[in-house]
Parts: sequence; structure tokens; C-alpha cells
Amino acid sequence: MVAAVVRHLAGMAAAWLVFVAEAVVGYLGLLAYALASGSGLGGPLAGPMLVLIAAVLGVVLLPLLFLPAVAVGDAAGRDRGTGRVVALSVPVAVVLAVGYAVGGAIATGVSAGYVPLVAAIAALVVLAPVVLYALTVSGLGWVARRVPRRWGGTAIAVPAEAS
Repeated sequence: MVAAVVRHLAGMAAAWLVFVAEAVVGYLGLLAYALASGSGLGGPLAGPMLVLIAAVLGVVLLPLLFLPAVAVGDAAGRDRGTGRVVALSVPVAVVLAVGYAVGGAIATGVSAGYVPLVAAIAALVVLAPVVLYALTVSGLGWVARRVPRRWGGTAIAVPAEAS
């Protein structure tokens, strides 16, 4: 149980870092577009606020989107390898992201023509974090099962989870 919690906490940290890094890359892309097109750059706090909003949103999405998606993928594909865990986690995360985005767009009164665009952007934004989360959870599980046998240590081994 402890090993599973540690694996998921490490995966959550990795997913959160990727989510925030996507915000930084997005801001740099918008800044480059503004410079190239000669439009306004925004205020001096535009970049830090975008990163802060992404960081808070990432913390909110960890238990609501990333954890359920990877938990379903891990439970369904654990015995079939890392690729299967990732392949099962991604569609669950995309469905959850699209559902949350559509619900949020409808609740805030976004024009009906923009709802598919919002849903598509939400689906694309969660791909990299959920893949890294699933790879981290699977990779740490693999390490927890292999290291104690190979080097004779018992610090990581949890027999109940060595399935």
C-alpha cells in the first residue's frame, strides 16, 4: 500500500511539473506571436499569472483527472505491461478532460461554437501529463519489483504489490 501511494505521489509530481511547463511554453509561444505580429505584449504579470493559474489548476486536476485515469489504466493493464497502462490511461484522461471542459464552458456561458475547440484544447493539454504520470507509476512499480530480488535489499519490496 505504501509503495502504491509513493508511486502515485511521484507520478502526480511529474504530471504537475509537466502541466506547469506546458503553461510556460504556451506563454512563450503567445509572446513570440505578439512580437512577430506587432500586437500588444500584455502586462508584466501576464506570464507569472498564467503560470500561477496553471499551477493551481494542475493541483485541482491531480485528484479529479490524472489520478482516476492512471488508476483505471494501472488496474486494468498492470499485468500487460507499461504500454498497456499508458494506452488505457490516455483515453480515460481525455474523456474526463473533455467532460470537465464542456461542463465548464457551458457553465460559464461560452458560445456553442467554441465548445468543441475548448474540448479539443483540454484533451491535448492533458496528454503529456497523463502519459508521464502513467510511465512514472509503471516505472516505479517495475523498480520496486526488480531491485530487491537483484541486489538482496528489502527496503522497497512490498510482497503484496509484487504482482
